Amino acid sequence: MNVSSCRRVRSPAGWVLLALAAVSAGGGVAEEVPLEPPTKPTQQELMAERGFVRYRGAWRTVQEIELIERAERATLAQKEWNAKLERLRRQAEQPSLADRAAEEIREISDPYAVPALTAALGKERVFRVRGWYVEALSRIRSPDAIATLVAVALDHVDPETRIAAVERLVVIGPHLAVPTLVAALRSADNAQVNRAAEALGRLRVPSAVGPLIDALETVHVVTTGDGTPEGSTSATFTPAGGGLSMGAGPKRRNVAVRNERVLEALVALTGANFEWDATAWHAWFANRQAPPTGFDPRRG
Repeated sequence: MNVSSCRRVRSPAGWVLLALAAVSAGGGVAEEVPLEPPTKPTQQELMAERGFVRYRGAWRTVQEIELIERAERATLAQKEWNAKLERLRRQAEQPSLADRAAEEIREISDPYAVPALTAALGKERVFRVRGWYVEALSRIRSPDAIATLVAVALDHVDPETRIAAVERLVVIGPHLAVPTLVAALRSADNAQVNRAAEALGRLRVPSAVGPLIDALETVHVVTTGDGTPEGSTSATFTPAGGGLSMGAGPKRRNVAVRNERVLEALVALTGANFEWDATAWHAWFANRQAPPTGFDPRRG
């Protein structure tokens, strides 16, 4: 047998016998040669095949790394806005810098500034400055910025600031605030019911008429006799009914409350005024919702 050459071939299945030979003109046979076993892949190679990358001491996907870095950039940007807004607020107290500082605050348009503006609104004592923050939020118009404006319109302690937020929502889009404000009409806090109605009246959204009619008079639970001095009353309001609690402990009773701001909003939105007659309001509203009489669909 004349074998001129041979080489080894590695196979994942283990030992494979193969021979390649150059045979002379007279013929010949190939000689089989044993092969070495395959090399085991490393952990890094296995994880790479699965789409993982070593990142800060852990195996993560590219998408996870992107989310982590994005969150870190957002946190850093928000911290920078906290510092920047505090600096601008200080400058607003200096006559030579006040106008420029006010302009910079009103023209903020970076969504990362929303947390800083929200926090500043909550602690600011000067109405004029709160107006700057409200204007900046209305310029940003991100979901977080709009949510802050709605919260201010509903619950800020200062009525003028609430109105300023509502006016901005009118420009941005009143419908964006309606779900939250309508939900507040069912609040356990009667004062919040009236604030929500006031905002809805200013927004002039017709879809709020039905919920406002339902909120004309709300029933709350008043708790008395809970250890306070004689003659005093402490009240806890809930939209659901309650009962009279007997015995020596606190007593609970239902109290129906007429909501003045709800009536004012209804009059502003509809031009009608049935005062506290909820039945008349519902009949009027149903008539407005019904199709015209005499309508024949066969006529096209």
